Amino acid sequence: MSIVGKNIIKEFGDPPTRVLHGIDINIEHGEFISISGRSGSGKSTLLYILSTLDNPTLGRMTIDGKSPAEMSDKELHHFRNTSVGFIFQFHYLLPELTALENVLLGPRNLGRDKELREKALRLMDSLEIGDQANKLPSQMSGGQQQRVAIARSMILDPRYIFADEPTGSLDSVTGERVMQTLKKINKEMGTTIILVTHEPDYAAMAEREIFLVDGRVV
Repeated sequence: MSIVGKNIIKEFGDPPTRVLHGIDINIEHGEFISISGRSGSGKSTLLYILSTLDNPTLGRMTIDGKSPAEMSDKELHHFRNTSVGFIFQFHYLLPELTALENVLLGPRNLGRDKELREKALRLMDSLEIGDQANKLPSQMSGGQQQRVAIARSMILDPRYIFADEPTGSLDSVTGERVMQTLKKINKEMGTTIILVTHEPDYAAMAEREIFLVDGRVV
C-alpha cells in the first residue's frame, strides 16, 4: 500500500497558471512525511491531490494501486470514508454536537455510531480529552477542539491521515502536543501520515521532509 505520483502538474485559471511543476513522489505505507515550504509554494495543492480531494491537471497519482481519477464517485466516497482521515488547520467541528458526537460523525453516516461509541471514548481518553466528551466545541479550548478533530479522523482506523497545517491556529505548547499525538498514532498504529506545515521544527519531526519551492521539490 503506497501513494505514487508521477510528473504531477497542477494548473489553475484561464489562462492557466502552473502551481505544481512535474512532481514525482513515492510514499510507503507507515511513513510519516512532512511537506513544507513558504506560503504559495504549492504544499496544500499537493496534499489535496495526494489525498484524493483533487486531481492533477497532468500526470498520474495512484493510492493503493488505484487512480482516484478513474474511480466512480461512489468508489471514491467509500475510499475516503474508510481509508482516509483528514485534519485541517480549523477543526470544522459541528457546533451543535458534543465532542463525542463529532468524533462519531463518520460512523453515524455509515450506521456504525453505536457500535463504535466505546472505541471513541477510549480514543478520546488516549488523546487526553475523555473529560470533554459531553461538551460542545464552544466549551473547549482550541487545542482540545483540534484533538477532537484528530480523534474524528482516526475513529475508522484509516490507513492514511492527511493533515493540512493542523497546528496553524494553535499556540506553541498546544501545537507541540498535537505533533506528538500524530507521531504516536504513526508509531503505535502504523498509520501513514502526510503533514503540511510551514513550521521548520514541526516539519523536522517527520521521518522524511519534502520541501517545495515554487511548486517544485528541492
